[in-house]
Amino acid sequence: MTRKIQDASAVKLPRVTKGKRPYFFADQSIDQVMTFFLELMTEVLVLRDRQDTLERLLDEKGAVNRADIRSYIPSSDVEAERTAERAAFVSRVLRIHSPEGRADDEGASG
Repeated sequence: MTRKIQDASAVKLPRVTKGKRPYFFADQSIDQVMTFFLELMTEVLVLRDRQDTLERLLDEKGAVNRADIRSYIPSSDVEAERTAERAAFVSRVLRIHSPEGRADDEGASG
């Protein structure tokens, strides 16, 4: 049974990492840059969700406060729309890393 927790501050997670940090590339600095890049992508997606929430609340109410934003729960349709937008964003940003590469790379001269 899945249960939603209304107050995220009630959840206490350990803040200690166990084991060594995994590395995926021979040069550890590449891992660090990729970690930074993925964390930055996550922050952008969070900001997009928050902006979407603001826009929807403004359309609905005309004015909002912080409590409205914090208590907003997207409908399943809104969540599906956001999920599709996130997938498209990740696909665009990481397209160069896909096996097919970028479509605009074909025929490019160096």
